[in-house]
Amino acid sequence: MAPSLGGKRDSRVELAAPAPAEARARWNSPIEFTITCIGYAVGLGNFWRFPFYCFTYGGGAFLVPYTLVLLFIGIPLFLLELGVGQKFQKGATHAWAEIHPALTGVGYSGVTATFLVALYYNILVAWALWFLANSFQSPLPWADTPSTAATNASSLNSTDLSHTDDGPPDAAARNASSWSWCAANATAAEREQARAVSFFEVDTLHCRPDNATTCSWGDVTEWGGVFPALFDTGGLVGPLVLCLAVGWFLIWLCVCQGIESLGKVAWFTAIFPYIVLAIFLVRGLTLPGAHIGLTFYLTPDFSQLSNPEVWLRAASQIFYSTGVGWGTLVAFASYNEHSHNFVRDAWLVPLINCATSFLAGLVVFSVVGYMAQSAGIEIADMQLAGPELAFVAYPQAIAQMPGAPFFSVLFFLMVICLGVDSQFAMVETVLTSLNDAGVMPGLSKPQKSAVVCFAMGCLGLLFVTRAGMHWLELFDTFAGNMTLFLCGALECIAIGWVYGAERFAADTLSMTGRTLPKGLLILYKWLIPFVLFLLALIQLLMSTQNAYDFPPAGIAFGWLLILTSTFPIAYFAIQHCRQSPPRRFLTLVRPNRAAPSAMMKPGPKVEVTLCDVQLSGSPHLHISSDATEAASPAHSGMVAGAGGTPQRGAV
Repeated sequence: MAPSLGGKRDSRVELAAPAPAEARARWNSPIEFTITCIGYAVGLGNFWRFPFYCFTYGGGAFLVPYTLVLLFIGIPLFLLELGVGQKFQKGATHAWAEIHPALTGVGYSGVTATFLVALYYNILVAWALWFLANSFQSPLPWADTPSTAATNASSLNSTDLSHTDDGPPDAAARNASSWSWCAANATAAEREQARAVSFFEVDTLHCRPDNATTCSWGDVTEWGGVFPALFDTGGLVGPLVLCLAVGWFLIWLCVCQGIESLGKVAWFTAIFPYIVLAIFLVRGLTLPGAHIGLTFYLTPDFSQLSNPEVWLRAASQIFYSTGVGWGTLVAFASYNEHSHNFVRDAWLVPLINCATSFLAGLVVFSVVGYMAQSAGIEIADMQLAGPELAFVAYPQAIAQMPGAPFFSVLFFLMVICLGVDSQFAMVETVLTSLNDAGVMPGLSKPQKSAVVCFAMGCLGLLFVTRAGMHWLELFDTFAGNMTLFLCGALECIAIGWVYGAERFAADTLSMTGRTLPKGLLILYKWLIPFVLFLLALIQLLMSTQNAYDFPPAGIAFGWLLILTSTFPIAYFAIQHCRQSPPRRFLTLVRPNRAAPSAMMKPGPKVEVTLCDVQLSGSPHLHISSDATEAASPAHSGMVAGAGGTPQRGAV
């Protein structure tokens, strides 16, 4: 305040200068945003989870629910999350709070699920690094050679080979304990499979003693005296600890400068896997027996469509592969310019992602057909499940190819790229939430990234113990599905009913110049929430009926994971209702007029400052006006008191 003449206070109006807000980071170019989204969406699940579901649920018949869920749930949710992030310019933990405070938990639940998955996802990168390091030798260490065959046969003389002198065991028995069937009368294909399983379970994971037949949870009914048990981890596996540390260092290099470094890394990690997939597709199609696998893959068994679990798995795969519900897309879109055409990305990225899954199926099943013909068994009798597809079956096939070390290096570089792409996106989601919340404000981006990566790496040591495989299966089963379905349903309710579907359409038109079809708004308000709540109920029933092959302690811990990620939804909703009058609970399903929208007409921006000027004993209000920017209703009731402290008031 300038001094006044004659000792009187100056009553001149002064313009209040608002504190400058820190500018939000931006993508270097729109194409970097698109490439990064593709890299995030296309992950290891495309290579093993999708082919496994096709293998289990009717081959080509699985493509029917998969395509329907993509068109009517996946793409609409993808567009919704990009629009919310770009509109509010905040990560998931704060963007949904802008729409309604009671919905704050939706963002926190999605980010919590992302955090839990990110803890174990990097162990897949660590495994790939270990296999890559062992690929620079010929023959490959998991290949069946005379020396390894002799070793296996010798070590198994004292074990139960699960067969009689009348002949070999049937296919089901062979696959249940493939490592045990490598005695002198085993075929070459059976010895190759046994050596590949042995290298993964004994030499890599150390998850079973040398004289055991398997470390699968499927063979464990009671945990008394069985090693390794759930909470008897058996200690750390040294080589994997080192590989995990290298994996987290790679993630830190990707996220240390925020989206500036993410966009540059994504050019390689998102494009290189397609080059390798194309090479392996050509190689796979030239293998004898490839047509057998492709026929199995593309021939539908429509009887499977009546099984509710098929639809549950299709929806789960869409959520995992497109990345909706996790909060990552909201975080990425918050770094876009306000006028970025996210509608184009919303259909382009999911379609590319799902086309990649289909391509990966062609690659995998061409090799599976070759392996089935070599072993003389039916594809339906083979054991293709989860990580074993990438770390047992495919390495076994590579070991039989001419130039095996070269193809092995290519393959595991691809696996590393697929894993790193998804992992750094999940870590960036966590970092964005921390930045929006103002956590660790005194640290630079590299320092904050280092703290987060180090903390998550330490928690991830659980997965490089001898029981790490069991913990990975447990987290992978329980950490995400139900939470993602609930988050997706609540996101649609938030846009369709709380914020208003028509307002969202107006915002989209304002930002991109694209008009959303009315049918899409109906999906947001009715179909998607109903279907996702139904799928969440099915998932809940499967969990309560012990439909999973885990010991009781594993089921209990799985429920703890579910409650951990879903707790924020209930907590923030209850907190808001407790702090609000009961009659305001009904406003949760009515359009929130306080949320800024493009439907609001531009007007002069009014800023009211309560100063210490006294006119006739009353405080004096100083008003400054800026007609170049529309007023935000969310801030229209805020006035600043003496000392610059914001106070609630009426304008």
